[in-house]
Amino acid sequence: MTRGELDEALRIRREVQLPVFERLGDARSTAVTWGQIADIAVTRGELDEAVALQEKRLEVNRNLGDVNGIAAASWDLAQIDLQRENYQSAFERLVESFQLLVQLQRVDGIAIVGNTLGQLLIAAEYHEDARSVLLTSRAAAEKLGNADLVEQLTTMIDALPEPETEEQ
Repeated sequence: MTRGELDEALRIRREVQLPVFERLGDARSTAVTWGQIADIAVTRGELDEAVALQEKRLEVNRNLGDVNGIAAASWDLAQIDLQRENYQSAFERLVESFQLLVQLQRVDGIAIVGNTLGQLLIAAEYHEDARSVLLTSRAAAEKLGNADLVEQLTTMIDALPEPETEEQ
């Protein structure tokens, strides 16, 4: 998308869509629009604005009890945290998103979020947790028929050290 297209998309979201949803009192659509504006802000490198919008979106989704919306906002915030190398915050958000996506049985989200969470767990040397997350993610990727992701996940799983067994 070109800069002009981004500017126009941002204008439409802020000046057309958002006021309509706010007038209607449609909190869910307002929150979705904040997420779309935040995505544009990330693309433009405006991470502070993106975080503020995503946090508002997350709060609305929590108030609405919108589990899918909570998972999506947490995922989007985790990606910003990763860009900022704030791994602890990213980890917490990824765990929340992944658990909610598993609860919802959203295989697309399980596959993608699990891939990222698994990589973070490997980097932190939590190999057994990584194995569990990556196996779940791989099963979801298989259901989606995403052969490239299945291969990537299999490679990561195979590279993990063998699980330690308890000696008797």
